[in-house]
Amino acid sequence: MDVDIKGMKLLSSRLCHDLVGPAGAIHNGMELFEEMGTDDGGDALKMVSSSVEQLSARLSFFRLAFGLGGLSGRNPPLTESREMVGAYLQGGKIQLDWPSAEDTVLAPVVTGPVIKLLLNMVLVACDALPRGGILGVTLAEMKTEQGNPAVGVAVKASGEGARLKEDLVSALSSRSVDGDVSDLNAHNVHGFFCQRLAEEMSAEVEVLMNENEVGFAALVQQ
Repeated sequence: MDVDIKGMKLLSSRLCHDLVGPAGAIHNGMELFEEMGTDDGGDALKMVSSSVEQLSARLSFFRLAFGLGGLSGRNPPLTESREMVGAYLQGGKIQLDWPSAEDTVLAPVVTGPVIKLLLNMVLVACDALPRGGILGVTLAEMKTEQGNPAVGVAVKASGEGARLKEDLVSALSSRSVDGDVSDLNAHNVHGFFCQRLAEEMSAEVEVLMNENEVGFAALVQQ
């Protein structure tokens, strides 16, 4: 079985596009109820509103991570990406540690494909924290072994019991990229997709596992 990555992106774009509208409409309706000051069922209203916010955040995240679309352009790319990841993690057991100090320096070199790869690395890293923890993101200007300019992307999942399941490790491996994909399923396909995105940029996502820590890194040539 072969996997058409562009087809997966198009399907994801369509799916997210069709779901974002209704989710946004529900969210606007909840805000209207709150503005009206309705007291009856206030707790239930807050719960629904919170769930819709999470739904919208996840759809926006998936749309960029898996689809062909890009950022909205309302904010600088790295700022918008950080906000998107923060919204995706909000309300969960994982805290985001993504410093903004290098945003100005990195802005000219961090392209849309790099951000898409980063979001997919974040998604895989979340699966390495079943009990929650800290998800660290680092971007840096670097050079390849040949001295060519590159962007280093690193995501670190730190927390009690941090580990990556074997099927995700396999999906991330070069063997899955180059060979049989019959073992892919709904729980590990994002690992395969992440590695294929890296491959499209002539890069590779490397995985380093230590006690209570799993790291992911890729070097993308400019």
